[in-house]
Amino acid sequence: MSATTLPDAPSFDAPAVVDAIAAWMPTTRWYPLKGQQLDVSLEQRYDLPQADAAILLLRAGVTLLQVPVAWRDEPGASPIAQLDGRWLVDACADPRAVQAILDVAAGAREVDGLAGDATSAPAPAGDIRVIAGEQSNTSIIGGDGTWIAKVFRVVSPGDNPDVVVTGALTRAGCRRVPHLLASLAGTWPAGDAFVTGHLLAVSQFVAGADDAWELFRQHALATLRGEQRDLPDARALGAAVATVHHDLADALGTAAATESDTLRFVTGLEQRLAWAREQAADALAGIDEGLDAAAARLREITSIGELQQIHGDLHLGQVLRGADGGWLLLDFEGEPLRPMHERSVREPTLRDVVGMLRSFDYAAGSALQELPDADGAAAGDWVFQRQSEFLAGYAEEAGPVDPDDPVLRALLLDKALYEVVYEARNRPTWLPVPLEAVRALVTPPPRVTPPPLVE
Repeated sequence: MSATTLPDAPSFDAPAVVDAIAAWMPTTRWYPLKGQQLDVSLEQRYDLPQADAAILLLRAGVTLLQVPVAWRDEPGASPIAQLDGRWLVDACADPRAVQAILDVAAGAREVDGLAGDATSAPAPAGDIRVIAGEQSNTSIIGGDGTWIAKVFRVVSPGDNPDVVVTGALTRAGCRRVPHLLASLAGTWPAGDAFVTGHLLAVSQFVAGADDAWELFRQHALATLRGEQRDLPDARALGAAVATVHHDLADALGTAAATESDTLRFVTGLEQRLAWAREQAADALAGIDEGLDAAAARLREITSIGELQQIHGDLHLGQVLRGADGGWLLLDFEGEPLRPMHERSVREPTLRDVVGMLRSFDYAAGSALQELPDADGAAAGDWVFQRQSEFLAGYAEEAGPVDPDDPVLRALLLDKALYEVVYEARNRPTWLPVPLEAVRALVTPPPRVTPPPLVE
C-alpha cells in the first residue's frame, strides 16, 4: 500500500464500530442512560454512501438511540474513535453528512427505510453549527442561518409531536411558531413486524431572536437591584400562547373530556403526588396535612373540560422574541423522556398555562440565587405581576382563567411537586423555589376574624 492510499474503513455495523460508539455516548450531553451498565447493539442501519456516512439506530436496554456517523480522514469537530487508520465521527457535526441527511428529508434522494417529507425545500447546509448544551436532542443550524435541524436522539415508534404539531400549525399559517420545512422518518424491524418513527425535524431558524427566559430573568434581576430595565411583554406572551392553542384546536380538533379521561387525569395526579411525597419526604416534612387535603381534593374533580393537543412542555426556555417583538413558541416535542404515545394524548390547555406560570417563579428564583440578600417579598411581587399580566393576555384570546379552578390548582401542585423532587436530587440550593409554591398551594390562608359589629 502506498503512503497516499487510505485504508478501507470498517463497515458501520462492525462490532468494533458499535463498541466505539457505546464507549463514546456516555460522554455526550444527550445520552439519557448515564451511570447504567447496558449492552449496546445495532438495531438498524441506513446508508448514505455519497457522504461515506450512515444513520445508526442502537439499542441500549429498552432505549433506542439515533447516532448518525461518518468516516473521515481527520477527527473533525466531533470525533468518536480512530479505527484502522480512519476517524469515526459524529455526523451531526460534519457538513457533508448533514447535507446527505438533508437531501433525504427534502425528498431529493431516496434511501431504503427512510422517508422524507418537505413542505419547503431547506437551503443547502453550507457551514453548520451544532448548538452546545442541548441535553436530549442535537440541533444543527445551517443554510446560512435559515434553518435548524433537530436530530431526535431517543427514537420511538410513532409520530413525534414536534413534527406533527409543528407541521399542523405550519399548514394552518400560525404566526406564533417557526414553520416546519422538512422531516425524516425511519422504519425498522420490531419482532415480526416493522415500525416507523420520526428521526429529524427541520424548521425555520429565527435569527436575531431573544430568549424569553433570559429576558425575564434579567428584568427580575434589575428589579431586585432597584434598576430600570425594559419590561418584556408578558401580556403579549399570554396572548401568543392562547393563539397557538386556538390554532391547534382548529388544526387538530378538540374533544370534551369523558369520565374515563377525567379518571385517568386524576389517577395520574394522585400517583405523582404519592411519588413526590416518597421521593422528597424530608423536603416536604411538616406539610403532610396539607398534602393529604390536596389529595382528597383531587378526588373531587368531576370534569377536566375540553381536551386538545397542547405544547406539553411549555416554559420560558421554549419561547423566543423575534426581531419584530412578537413571541414565538418552540419545541412541540413534549417531555422527551415520556413515552411517545403519552405525548400525543389530548390534554387541558391549562397544563401549558401552568408551565408558564411556574417558569416566571423560576425566573425570579434564579435572580434570588444570584442576589441571595435581595428582598424575597419584592421577588414575590415581581412573580405575581408577571403571572397576572400573562393570564390577562391569555384571557384576551381564550377567555378568563379562574385562579380557583381545581384543575388549575391541581396542575400547579403537580408541577411544583415534580420540581421539588428534581431540586432535592440535583440542585438543593434551588429547593426553596418550588417548595414555597407547594406550601402556598396546600396551606390555607389564615382565617381573619371580622371585627364586631358596632351598633
